[in-house]
Order: sequence, then structure tokens, then C-alpha cells
Amino acid sequence: MPKFFEKYQPKYIFLGVLALVALVVWSAVFNFENGRMTVAFLDVGQGDAIFIESPAGNQVLIDGGPNKEVLSQLSAVMPFYDRSIDAIILTHPHQDHIGGLVEVLKRYDVDFVFDSGDDASIAEFAEWKKLIGGKNTKEIKVIRGMRVDLGGGAHFDVLLPDVFEKNGDPHKNMVVIKLSYGENCFLLMGDAEREHEFKILNDDIDCEVLKAGHHGSKTSTSEAFLNAVSPDIAVIQVGVKNRYGHPYRAVLERLTASAVKVFRTDTDGAIIIESDGENIFVK
Repeated sequence: MPKFFEKYQPKYIFLGVLALVALVVWSAVFNFENGRMTVAFLDVGQGDAIFIESPAGNQVLIDGGPNKEVLSQLSAVMPFYDRSIDAIILTHPHQDHIGGLVEVLKRYDVDFVFDSGDDASIAEFAEWKKLIGGKNTKEIKVIRGMRVDLGGGAHFDVLLPDVFEKNGDPHKNMVVIKLSYGENCFLLMGDAEREHEFKILNDDIDCEVLKAGHHGSKTSTSEAFLNAVSPDIAVIQVGVKNRYGHPYRAVLERLTASAVKVFRTDTDGAIIIESDGENIFVK
């Protein structure tokens, strides 16, 4: 090695490390204090995965898609050094929602898991329960009327399930969340269908952002429901050329007729929306 590098390389390495540490610290401070809530609708193929970071820096992941693709998506919205997530919400135990959550539990420390208390016979659900039991993770059963404070003025309200039904159909006990920050709110419908929509029609569900139920299926986003929500933006999480034909053409036409701006993960990739409590910003 040339003498120049022998003499000065340790100094440059130290300065480089110091600069990197400073960058990480200031980035964390900026993200912590910017007064915005981030809601990222991740591109996980045919499935749902929504990452939320409150203005206080608390992080929530709603569903995880069908497989480990969620890990690469999370790495794009979380700092590389962050290996913890404050809470996970499982809307229902179908493979396209729980599969990726198994991978998340293997690699991240998670403080809380929220779900309806429903179960399933699929292998992913059995592994999910085993992982929760083996970690210091508190599992909380949600029910209509529950509110969770996310810090910094953000919170979410559980709109469904209203009554737990033990009937073998996980869709019956769908977890539906209204996420609020200041004057803005996001209505996150999971795989909710018309029967779920009718249950909450009389609630305060007028929100700027709607995560359309069931990947834009014909069983969801009824006209009466859409009128009640009156969203400016609708997000459809769906896989490219999926075998179900999602999203349904009539749903897209209904959204367009209502002057709703539609974003789709199959055509737009991950959709990141920020709120400052008054305004919505789409990245």
C-alpha cells in the first residue's frame, strides 16, 4: 500500500464514518419533526400492505401481502438501521394479507399485533401464531369503537368488526380502520365487501383517501358507500394481470364518474401519501 494511504487512510475512514453518523442522525431528526404522517401503500403484488408512520415516528404495518416482497418494499420506506415496527394490524388471515407478515415477524421486533381474533387453517397462519408466541409481542383483539393513539396527533379508530362471528369465513370479521390526522383521514377497507360497507354507512366516513376494498373487486365500493365516503383519492392494491380480473371495470367507472383520482399499485407501483393535518400530498 502506498505510504500516503498508510498515513491518511485511518483519518479519512474516521471522517467518513463521522459524516455518515451525522447524516443518519439529522435524517432521523428531520423525519421525526417534520409534522407529517406518512401512509405508504406498498407494491406487494396481489395483496395488501400499508405502512404508516405517525408524526411522532411511531410505525404501523397493516397486512403484509402474500410473500417476502414486503421486505424490499419496507426497506424503501424505513431507514436501513431500523429493525423494529411498533404495531402490526392483520385485517384477516388470508394468504395474500398474512403471508408477508410472517416474514416481517421473523426479521423485525414488533411490540403489538392487532387482529380480530379469527383463525385459519393455512400454514402461514400457524407460523404466524407460533412467531407471536415466541416473541415478546402483545396480541390485542380489536372491536368496533376501539381507538389507538399513534402520537403526534394521529390515531386510528376500529370501525369493524362490530360483532365477532365464528363461522369459518375470515371476511366476516374484517378489520376496517379509519386513520386520522388533523383534518385528514384515510379509510382503509382491507377486503371489505358490500355487507361491511352497509354497516358503516351512518358513521363519519367522509375521508380524503379511500383504500378500496378487496382489490377493486365487484363485491366492493358500492355507489352508496362511495357517496358516503366522497374521497378525493382512491388507492387499489392489486397485482399485475392477476387471475381474478381485479380491479373490476365497473368499480373503476364508478370512481371516475365521482371524480376520484385513482392510483393502482399494478400500474403506479408503491403509492406514498403524506398528510400535514390539513393537506394531502401524493408522491
